[in-house]
Amino acid sequence: MPYQFKALLNEANAPGPANPIHSTEGGKAHGFKGALVAGIQVYGWTTGAFIEMLGDEWLDSGWVELAFRKPTYNGDFLTVNINGNEFTVTNNAADLCVQGRVGHGTAPFAEHITQTCWNRGISPPDSRPKLTLENAPKGQPLMPMEVELDHGAHEDFVIETLGDAGPLFRGNDARCHPAWLAGRMIYLLHHSYEYGPALHTNSQIQNLAPATPGQRFTVTGYCHDAFDKNGHHFIVNDGSIWSEDRVELVRIRHTAIFKLRTA
Repeated sequence: MPYQFKALLNEANAPGPANPIHSTEGGKAHGFKGALVAGIQVYGWTTGAFIEMLGDEWLDSGWVELAFRKPTYNGDFLTVNINGNEFTVTNNAADLCVQGRVGHGTAPFAEHITQTCWNRGISPPDSRPKLTLENAPKGQPLMPMEVELDHGAHEDFVIETLGDAGPLFRGNDARCHPAWLAGRMIYLLHHSYEYGPALHTNSQIQNLAPATPGQRFTVTGYCHDAFDKNGHHFIVNDGSIWSEDRVELVRIRHTAIFKLRTA
């Protein structure tokens, strides 16, 4: 049976969000019909289908590869269909919004993601440079970042970003939501650079060990590539999220447009 959810965007009409593409004014300024729902939110809701089909163990040793094909807007009803290892997410107009693969064990792409080493987090500079193709740190490590996540902050994230994601992600025995983990790659780049409006386009995620709130995480990364495609400026970053005990929990490749061409 298909897995369905309704995409909701909090305060779509609020001025000046961190990423203007998620506001009505910012979305329209870049040629869209309104505010875009964040890729991390869409991914977060979609993981409910993965857990339903593959079980809670997917959070510890599963993998997913996904590409965002069309925008998702506030109020869209989305349907997840999984056929073997392949899945699609379509909206109520039958547009293909997300396409990918999902499974257990070692991902077919795992060896292609750069393995970064644990490093102590570094405080961001007082003034961060504007990210450009010329100063993008292609082939270089990204500045490591530390993130404190208590149970209350995690529950706030789940409620504010995804609504009610279920008991698995609430309370003292909660698991870290996959959307929170994947989102750290966005903040890792912001740790060193100013950029945006931006669009999340692709992710490859390998879960390696259980991740739970109530600890300080470290995020390390490496800039795999940066390039121009049809006037959009893309960046591809590889990274890892580490527990307080320096256990690698998740390995991720995150691709985004950090500068959109003029609408």
